[in-house]
Amino acid sequence: MIQDADHTGRLRPTHNRTVTMAEDLATMGMRPVHTLLQDLAKRGMRLHSLLVHWQGRTLLDLWQWPHDPDLKHKLHSATKSFTASAVGFAEAEGLLGLDDPVVAFFDGRLPAVPSENLRRMRVRDLLTMQTGHGRGLSGATTRLRRTGWVGEFLEEPVVELPGRTFMYSSSTSHVLSAIVQEVSGQPVDEYLRPRLFEPLGIVDFDWERDPEGVASGGNGLSLRPRDLLSFGVLYLQDGVWEGKRILPSGWPQKASALHVRRAVSGDWNGTELVRPPADAVADSGYGYQFWTTEDRIYNASGIFGQECMVFPDQGGVVVVTGAMGDGTYHDLPEMLRETFRDAFDETMRDPIVDAAEAEAVSHWVRRAREPELLRSSAHLVGFRETYDFATNVHGLRCLSVEVRADAVVLVLEDDRGRHTIEHGIGQWTQQCTGVSVWRLHHSYQDAVAAILAGARWSVPGEAGARADTLCLTWHFLESPFIDQLTLRFDADGVTVGHEVNVNSGPTELPPVRGIRR
Repeated sequence: MIQDADHTGRLRPTHNRTVTMAEDLATMGMRPVHTLLQDLAKRGMRLHSLLVHWQGRTLLDLWQWPHDPDLKHKLHSATKSFTASAVGFAEAEGLLGLDDPVVAFFDGRLPAVPSENLRRMRVRDLLTMQTGHGRGLSGATTRLRRTGWVGEFLEEPVVELPGRTFMYSSSTSHVLSAIVQEVSGQPVDEYLRPRLFEPLGIVDFDWERDPEGVASGGNGLSLRPRDLLSFGVLYLQDGVWEGKRILPSGWPQKASALHVRRAVSGDWNGTELVRPPADAVADSGYGYQFWTTEDRIYNASGIFGQECMVFPDQGGVVVVTGAMGDGTYHDLPEMLRETFRDAFDETMRDPIVDAAEAEAVSHWVRRAREPELLRSSAHLVGFRETYDFATNVHGLRCLSVEVRADAVVLVLEDDRGRHTIEHGIGQWTQQCTGVSVWRLHHSYQDAVAAILAGARWSVPGEAGARADTLCLTWHFLESPFIDQLTLRFDADGVTVGHEVNVNSGPTELPPVRGIRR
């Protein structure tokens, strides 16, 4: 669906447009966009959505099956920019100052003898990721803690004077969330609801909280990509929406300013971010929880390809959600900057070429919505067995399999309880589940997650495949993850393999063996 913006900047659907998508897209230089789509596909960088807003209109609204415009999507670290916005509101309301010392907000929770460096840390040092810590703390490890996450931050040694060295850390953003909650009396999600979400028409969102009830400031927000686009357009419009000021005056400029000229997120070693080498290449700087560049392009950015990029000088906003693995998603911001600097440049436009490229992009958009086919014939119909497992790395305790003519029903008992998942044969089945997946999902574990599940039997002759191998796929519809379970049956039991498309750590668990009951 193509959208327009009225004179106030409000995004509104245009169901009655008489122009085609290709004609509308041709108003923007589409050759670089078509090239971007091709490059992403070649590199296996899976898109879930690509939304492009330019000169008051949303020209491209691309969705990749099986993700749907009405479903939320995990933003991961793009959450940080929303947390910073809450700080902006709190400053404007006189609840805090950017030069306030961090220790002032946590009386009674500090170490017995706070270090001098910790005492010197200010709110603005949190905003710019210049806390003086020697390592970065990731949500992948913090989410596993059973106690409040602020304590972890306050216990971490502050090895340098704050305000001097960039060190990316999700716990730093979480402390900003805790500070806003401390001064406002509300978790950040509730604090932002009347100030930001409701004015933008954002009503369907989730924001995870830590064990103490603090909204996860670094990576806990899920909302629809179209709502993420509205957030970007609000910043593009200097905080004004429908003719009304929403963000505090001057905040978009402060948040997007180049406070740190050279910012590198650090090297992930599986448990923490460690300081990168001095000669590491930085392709952008850092503002207040936004990545930003010398030419004023700035973005909210999350792992695995979640981006909201604002082009203030070109009048554009680009939103991407996706599932891009390690070694590729780091490249996405520069790919977007290069693509849309050119696409938004009217002086480089060739109407004939761009009309052809626009038609090619339109064709790509149509194909992206086509469901993946599940090719499988009926096999072992009537098969029904239960298997028990010794303690294992999957957390799997018991598994029951029932094969029907049109579905495979799996009942799992794991470290999170009992779960029934129905997998279509030759078709996909949508449902919700709380099955244990946190080991392969960047430590995320939803109590209830929407999935699309399908099953197929391996065809003898495939690489190492046998007819008694069952392949199960789970598309997690509101996150980047696609899980693959492989069940290899024999006379005595079953061997279960579990892998995932993207993760911050291992993407595969060691196979585990179950014995037939």
